[in-house]
Amino acid sequence: MNSEIASVEPLVSICIPTHNRSRTLNRAVDALIRCSYENLEIIISDNASSDDTQSVCAGLTKLDSRVKYFRHAENLGPTTNFEFARAQATGKYFLWLSDDDYLDPDYIRICVYELERDPSLVIASGLGAFHSGDSKPTHFDNVVQPNSLSPLLRAVKFLWSVGDSSTFFGVYRLDHVNDCWIPNCLGGDWAWVADVLLRGRAKMIPTTFNYRQLGGMSYSRRRIASTLSVPSWHGYIPSFVISVNVASYLAFKSNKYKDKTISKKILIYSLIFGLLLLKSIMDKIRLFGSKVPFAKKIYRRFFKKQIVM
Repeated sequence: MNSEIASVEPLVSICIPTHNRSRTLNRAVDALIRCSYENLEIIISDNASSDDTQSVCAGLTKLDSRVKYFRHAENLGPTTNFEFARAQATGKYFLWLSDDDYLDPDYIRICVYELERDPSLVIASGLGAFHSGDSKPTHFDNVVQPNSLSPLLRAVKFLWSVGDSSTFFGVYRLDHVNDCWIPNCLGGDWAWVADVLLRGRAKMIPTTFNYRQLGGMSYSRRRIASTLSVPSWHGYIPSFVISVNVASYLAFKSNKYKDKTISKKILIYSLIFGLLLLKSIMDKIRLFGSKVPFAKKIYRRFFKKQIVM
């Protein structure tokens, strides 16, 4: 497969929003510079960092001409920074990369290969491998394959199966997502991916990894609410808030449904809201059943899971 992949090398834009994480940012960019895919532009969008990010990035731009550095005079918030980074992308494909994550050497090459050979795909991603510092992975994300021919079924399958949203950090066809944006709210990443899936299929390749640091993008909902500058109470009832946010975005703000009648929009809202609320309840039952001793028999009976001791 390597020789076949080698001939496929359109420009890929890697967009890295960053704030005060110079050490892990350096690791993320170093992994990109050494990866097997060469036709890259590495876009760093610095959200007014107060550490040595600026000097680190100055060194990176001198080290490799593919690195492009942008710095904001003030902190614009994470969502605006993500979108600013995407706006600078000029490649056929783009992906977001967290400043505390890093990719397998062949991650981009494998994802681009899948996109090039299958025009129905709008996203190709690897699997999230979570770790603490530089240690080996402690766990992996869910494998999600939203590949139905029905746009709404793709979105529904993603929302029902999604865990830590590895798909969000996949490689996208840039021209297919120009009319999508990330809402600044809890669940904004889920809403974005679900909206993108209304435009095409996704494929996850579980043999290549995005190494994601615990405590970074995967920290608590309360801290995420604070970072997004949304009301603090959102972090105390995140499942309900995420259900409302994602359903509202898809039904009433997605350009794919802008011409739907109000009754159809309400139907879509009800479907997505109910699905996500049910998902949160099921997740809590699974968590309870896997951790509480007296509930393990019930958990095994109804979910047919083997509890790992």
